[in-house]
Amino acid sequence: MTPQIYIMAGITLGISAAFWGGMLYSFSGKQKRYFWLLILGLPLSAIANLLLKPQAVILVGQAAHVQPYLGLAAPVWFLAFKVLVTPLVEEPLKALPLLLRPVWKMVTSRASALWAAFALGVSFGLGEAVYLAYAIARIPDYAALPWFAYTGYMGERIFTCFMHGVLTAVLVTGIQRRGRYILYGLLAALGLHLLLNAPAALYQFNLIPLELYNISFMVPIIILAVIFERMRRAAREPVDDLHSKEVIYWQRQITK
Repeated sequence: MTPQIYIMAGITLGISAAFWGGMLYSFSGKQKRYFWLLILGLPLSAIANLLLKPQAVILVGQAAHVQPYLGLAAPVWFLAFKVLVTPLVEEPLKALPLLLRPVWKMVTSRASALWAAFALGVSFGLGEAVYLAYAIARIPDYAALPWFAYTGYMGERIFTCFMHGVLTAVLVTGIQRRGRYILYGLLAALGLHLLLNAPAALYQFNLIPLELYNISFMVPIIILAVIFERMRRAAREPVDDLHSKEVIYWQRQITK
């Protein structure tokens, strides 16, 4: 029997793609050219979770003579590294499609950088939802649950797509501005990713109760919404209409 998590995963993908894709279309000035970017990031989460992150943990553990899967019995610095490895791997990986010439040619302004990056981040989130469904289906205790038991999965994954979209936009906007802004964008994306992962890490280490963990996601939602709106306003390209403010390029001073 096929695990019913895949039914909820299909529903989640449909809702996420429609909602965030619709927002992308609306906020970008009804441009369809960003839609194909929603495909590019789909396999990147599986690459990160099945290959890059486990290998990084194993290599560091072997170098320091620490068993990678000791859990809370591992040294504190190694636990910290296991928390850090997720943003260190995922944030640069989400921007990797910029190496493709057709993608890079789209990033010509702060506005195009914002929307191209948002699409790439949402794409990564969609792929992550598929990977997580696959991981859940391999756990016997969860595989037998009915599809409607995974509403928590659906809500978390829909929000996570937005999270990845905003964080990728922070990084790619810095890349588009070049120079020191590349480092600023990377550090900001890494820091925000750590902040967003903090509740899960604290709960995993038994540092906060389940009740606090369940409500702790409201703070990241508010923070990301504020950051996204500020980026959207900063990237807004001037519109030539009757309601826009007049821009004076030069002014002749009349002297008497």
